[in-house]
Amino acid sequence: MAKQIYNGSTDKRIIGMKIMNGELKEEDLKDYLESLPDVSANADKVTVVMEKKDRPVS
Repeated sequence: MAKQIYNGSTDKRIIGMKIMNGELKEEDLKDYLESLPDVSANADKVTVVMEKKDRPVS
């Protein structure tokens, strides 16, 4: 089992603040992210068709 170096929020703003405050090292985060498994094969393709509707000018 990989050593878990970060178990907080995955919000990039919070991670950025933790790096700036010295609570988390960038290289530790990089190592952790590289240790995560590739699960891209589990993704489903989603097709979205957007229709433009004319709106009256107010």
